[in-house]
Amino acid sequence: MSEYCIELNGITKKFGSFTAVNDVNLKLESGKIYGIVGPNGAGKSTTMALIMGSLFPTSGDGTVFGHPLASPEALKVLGYSPEFTSFYSDMKCYEYLWYMGCLSGLSSEESAKRTNELLDQFELRAHKDRKVAKFSTGMKKKVSLAQAMIHHPKVLLLDEPTANLDPTSRQEILDTVRRMVQDEHLTVLISSHVLTELETVISHVLMIDHGRLILNAPIAEAQEMFKQGILWVDTDDNEKLILGLSGKYKTEAVEGEGVRITTKEMDALKKDVVSLVYSNGMQLNKLSEEVLSLDSLYKQMMEGEKNGSDTEKDASENAGA
Repeated sequence: MSEYCIELNGITKKFGSFTAVNDVNLKLESGKIYGIVGPNGAGKSTTMALIMGSLFPTSGDGTVFGHPLASPEALKVLGYSPEFTSFYSDMKCYEYLWYMGCLSGLSSEESAKRTNELLDQFELRAHKDRKVAKFSTGMKKKVSLAQAMIHHPKVLLLDEPTANLDPTSRQEILDTVRRMVQDEHLTVLISSHVLTELETVISHVLMIDHGRLILNAPIAEAQEMFKQGILWVDTDDNEKLILGLSGKYKTEAVEGEGVRITTKEMDALKKDVVSLVYSNGMQLNKLSEEVLSLDSLYKQMMEGEKNGSDTEKDASENAGA
């Protein structure tokens, strides 16, 4: 048995002359939350559909816990919540979840028990007799997540689970995902365009562009790889601070934030700042190293792609590529 729950080997998907997914090699470890990001049309949803078996690859292959993609064994351990959900217009919430449980292979009694569990878990009990088609967008997303969990999957695929939701609803969905991962010990592959939210839940980032996987690394390693070396400093005399560092470091005064200092030698910069502050009797209000956000990382990678840099090659050689 492979140590990986999902493996894609040179998988490619073409629609006529258009290549949606281009020779992707990917290995996902159990128990982790992977975030897949990229521009519109980059191949994120197609990659998920290939894993789910709702699309078949033009070339290449893959496995889910050692079972071929789209096989009955693979489908039994996969749960999927699509970006665009659709529901039977005449089905009530309880009926829909029970029916989806039966379709996934549960007996009528097992599906009823699981449906009741999920109604409570997703705070849908008060709405069980309402028609899902009449639900708000946020509630429909909850029902979609519940149906993805109905058969106790080992791997959960979430395609834009917070799309078109208000901030409160987005937070509720993300909190629900965190609870599910903890309670069910799931592996999750989640796509989202809201990178500031995505980075709060994922441990590993996958970046795809024009169907190609250009980054595959734990998010902490990716942040370190593209770290810019930025130190934020604020004192009671920032003008004197800038003057003392001029000629050696690139400095920028930012109103309300302090001084933004860029360097390739962070340890040396910190020593120089502390020495300068101490020798001039200045008051140090802030000294913090900037952490590279997922949004900034994404922008750097996309810019590197446009400029034809070697970023893709270096990044793809990281963990799991």
